[in-house]
Amino acid sequence: MYEIIVSISRYIFLIYIGIFLILGFLVCLNEKNIVCVNSKMYLLMQRLIIFFFHTSTFIILAFNKENNNLNFNAILFFLLTLIFIIVGNIIACVIYKNSCHLIWNGIFLLMSIGISTLYRLNPDLAKRQFSWFILGFSICLIIPIILNILPRLNIFKYLYLFLGLSLLLATLLIGIEDGGAKNWISIKGFTFQPSELVKILFIFYLSSCFAEHNLKLKDLIFPSIMSFIFIVCLVFQTDLGSALIFFMTYLIMLYISTSKTWLVLLGSFLACIGSFIAYKLFNHVKVRVQIWLNPWDDISNKGYQIAQSLFAIGTYGAMGSGFNMGMPTTIPVVEKDLIFSAICEEFGVFFGIGLIFIFIMIFYRGVKISLNSQNKFLGLLSSGMTSLLCFQTFLIIGGATKFIPLTGVTLPFISYGGSSIIINFVIISILQWVTIRNAKYNV
Repeated sequence: MYEIIVSISRYIFLIYIGIFLILGFLVCLNEKNIVCVNSKMYLLMQRLIIFFFHTSTFIILAFNKENNNLNFNAILFFLLTLIFIIVGNIIACVIYKNSCHLIWNGIFLLMSIGISTLYRLNPDLAKRQFSWFILGFSICLIIPIILNILPRLNIFKYLYLFLGLSLLLATLLIGIEDGGAKNWISIKGFTFQPSELVKILFIFYLSSCFAEHNLKLKDLIFPSIMSFIFIVCLVFQTDLGSALIFFMTYLIMLYISTSKTWLVLLGSFLACIGSFIAYKLFNHVKVRVQIWLNPWDDISNKGYQIAQSLFAIGTYGAMGSGFNMGMPTTIPVVEKDLIFSAICEEFGVFFGIGLIFIFIMIFYRGVKISLNSQNKFLGLLSSGMTSLLCFQTFLIIGGATKFIPLTGVTLPFISYGGSSIIINFVIISILQWVTIRNAKYNV
């Protein structure tokens, strides 16, 4: 009986995500006056889908597939997380009244997918992740208050620079190594990843520099040198995923502020040279590239992680094995680096494609926020935040599918990681704050 329910649920989950995306697409078309629909009703229907999706996953998790006994711990956790999702969405819509509700719906669905998958993989990690969700969302609610109290944010560019470099240098000096990268700091048992916070400071710094009026080529030299120092610090920490995210974010913001294609081409050329040098200097980089080119050559050792990821994605095909019926725990570090592979294994590749489209929907709304910004600083700030999330998502999904070498970054709002969850919430809150500012300005 349990197997039959799980088998049917594969199609139900796909219907959920399909309808969710169609509703979001129609809301976007309605804003452009291409179709005429009730956007508020469609947004409410999206929230109902989140409710039904979360309930459906935990109905499966609450039953023991061996003897069909109820797991009361799973039921209690389900109720707590469901209350958080419902109440959190309501509070977000109240605090961020004129914000983009499509983004909120997308974020809460990602959270539901993430927390359900984590509970299936490791209930203890899911409970910790839930506490990070609560903390991150709480910080998210006070961000607008803080940003509204502060004076012009672009006057603090040297403060952003100082804090960002200080955190990276401190990590180089007293940081601890995890997963081959020295990018963590531990203080009395509490560990955090400074590079996550530096992402925000880096974007604020570049937005402050590039938002200046009558920007000339000489005005780009100093912030470009500082950006290079940021990236070099990350390379020496062997945090290559973050280094690439920082560089691509810098390149996008540079192009938006100058509209000069040759600067982007020059930056890309220098990045190729830097990548070649890093490949020659750092054995860690060389190993990652070799694994990417041919994981089967050392499948029992260095290539094992990516090989298991590919097996997970490809074994059960388009519809997956069924939630809670696969073997995702055979993938090393699945809860952090390769949770996308676990989702594809059990929910199916079609569901994984739908998940990618949810991210694309969020990124599209972020780009729209940037384009609607009448203030250059806010436009750069929102485009930088959107670019950062976009490239981070691309890196980890591309690595999991062997499209690019695997780097140890998290899938936003889904992978396990306290620092990442909190900073992702801060990024979304800043985007939504810019949306509210745009609405006030346009009025």
